[in-house]
Amino acid sequence: VTWQAAVEWAEQAGGKLPTRQEQALLYANLKGKFEDAWYWSSEAHATNGSFAWLQGFGYGLQYNDRKSYEGRACAVRLIRLTA
Repeated sequence: VTWQAAVEWAEQAGGKLPTRQEQALLYANLKGKFEDAWYWSSEAHATNGSFAWLQGFGYGLQYNDRKSYEGRACAVRLIRLTA
C-alpha cells in the first residue's frame, strides 16, 4: 500500500505505523515475524515531504522512498504500565 493508505489502515486498526526507532527494535527482536520486505514507518522525510522512511526486514536497512511507492505496513500500539 502507499504510505498514506498505510497510515489510515494503522489508525483504523487502533494503532499507528511504528517510528524508525520502533522499527529497529522490531527488526532486532521480531525479525522472523515479518516478511523479507520493506515496511513503512510513521516518519516522513525531514526535507522532502513526498518521501517517507521504510524498514527493510531482509538486511535491516532503513531507507526513504516516495510515499506513492507500494510497500507493506504493520500497526503498533504503546502499552503503558502503571505502578
